[in-house]
Amino acid sequence: MNIERRRRGRGFLGRAMAIGIAVLSLAVAQSSTAAGRPSTSAPVPSVAAATPPMGWASWNTYAAAINADAIRTQVDAIVAGGLKSAGYQYVDIDEGWWQGTRDAAGDITVDSADWPGGMGAVVDYIHSKGLKAGIYTDAGRDGCGYYYPTGRPAAPGSGSEGHYDQDFLQFSRWGFDLVKVDWCGGDHEGLDARSTYQAISDSIGRATASTGRPLLLSICDWGRQAPWNWAPGMSTLWRDSDDLIIWGQSPSMDHVLANFDAAMHPDAQSPGHYNDPDMLVVGLPGFTAAQNRTHMSLWAISGAPLLAGNNIATMSGTPSRARQPEVLAIDQDALGRQGVKVAEDQEGRQVYSKVLAGSGRRAVVALNRTDSAGVIDVRFADLGLADTAAVRDVWGATDLGSMTTSYRVTVPAHQAVLLTVAGAEKPGAGTRVAAVTGQQSGRCLDIDNHATANGTQAQLWDCNGQDNQRWTRTAGQQFTVYGGTKCLDAMNAGTTAGTPVVIWDCNGQRNQQWSVNSDGTIRGAQSGLCLDASQAGTANGTKLILWTCGAGDNQLWHLN
Repeated sequence: MNIERRRRGRGFLGRAMAIGIAVLSLAVAQSSTAAGRPSTSAPVPSVAAATPPMGWASWNTYAAAINADAIRTQVDAIVAGGLKSAGYQYVDIDEGWWQGTRDAAGDITVDSADWPGGMGAVVDYIHSKGLKAGIYTDAGRDGCGYYYPTGRPAAPGSGSEGHYDQDFLQFSRWGFDLVKVDWCGGDHEGLDARSTYQAISDSIGRATASTGRPLLLSICDWGRQAPWNWAPGMSTLWRDSDDLIIWGQSPSMDHVLANFDAAMHPDAQSPGHYNDPDMLVVGLPGFTAAQNRTHMSLWAISGAPLLAGNNIATMSGTPSRARQPEVLAIDQDALGRQGVKVAEDQEGRQVYSKVLAGSGRRAVVALNRTDSAGVIDVRFADLGLADTAAVRDVWGATDLGSMTTSYRVTVPAHQAVLLTVAGAEKPGAGTRVAAVTGQQSGRCLDIDNHATANGTQAQLWDCNGQDNQRWTRTAGQQFTVYGGTKCLDAMNAGTTAGTPVVIWDCNGQRNQQWSVNSDGTIRGAQSGLCLDASQAGTANGTKLILWTCGAGDNQLWHLN
């Protein structure tokens, strides 16, 4: 995904108001007659989100043509359609609620014809139904409506830059529970995302201290400045990619898969902090029932926010998919983990595993990206489980029985099968380690000069605890570094002594899987060879290779 695709998407906005995608957008709105008025409804408790936020967002159904009547219609449908009882909480007002107007004091004003009683009144209505309210603004001076067509005239000044304390305090006084802060103005102004969003987070903290009402922060720089590296310390969720669909076009599985891939930053995610691959396109025109199931399966295995974007009041067939309790339970699992790829025996036929709360429990997606149906083997060892496990078809709500070693399933082209697997934990799987230390050298498994290029050979170096020495042992028997983005890898799937041990994009293949053994060796699953400090070297810079397992201390390692 690139910025040009997103920009073209905004250019199509005016053509297709009927298309809806749930962009997790939260729109800031205000009354011209009641600026800053506290919401009069009973406060809805708002705490750090222990599980990924669920709800509905206005952008892809309405674009900028939103008003209080449209929001109330969707609120009523969320309640009547059973989505509220299934856990969908947030009603997020996106782009278009505000056209950049302020009063003499600098407070936001809105059109009273669109928002009778002001924004506090629409928040009161949302809260009266037991739901939470979300609002939207931009980090820059001018919001997205200034740069891209939105169905309304260009709106200069619709960003919060220069008014952070004032605007976030006003949102909190109106009663909003969540704010999405977009990046159109910030991007065009060339702002630094990390420092800008830190200032926004600090401002939200001051607003909360004043009103006692927390605002969850949703960061939306589209992954442009690697928010997974810094956003967990200042926000609840952050976008990792561009918009999921181009406005004016039908949803595409290619775009769903691209956003799913872009959000794979498992070490950044934990309870209260979530990678956001963008809103659901479930239920939009042009998506089949099978595509909806695959899309929901991928977001659930990711532990992603679930923000619907279709027209809830007119949808048909969507409720059962959106409310399937076992699917939602996977997404909302208390551990807050993100699923990771653990196998890809054939290109495009992949297995993803998510560790669930409770010993020996996994959610699994068998994903077929190819153009033809194919068999995918779900090996229990790849999931970090012992040889025998019970398998359940989640969408079919059917127990498939106890299996030995693996479960084989045929997956249609461009679809996924969602399973749960329960068994005994395999010792040593899923272990987070700070360092891998050579017994002979006393030095650490290291990537030279923090390099991230595929093919960079691993080496020994003085232990220092920096990110190029921090390794995670995954349930899929991988050693990952740099937040799970790179895996320890036998170069070119080599199986001969002397094969360089390098880092590479994690792909779940056997040359990236390693057994940690009681004798202190680390063996390549594909080669059967041992991780070895070449020529029994102990100096800084000694390269690591595969070698025939022997009795040398240069093949013994400690996981600290």
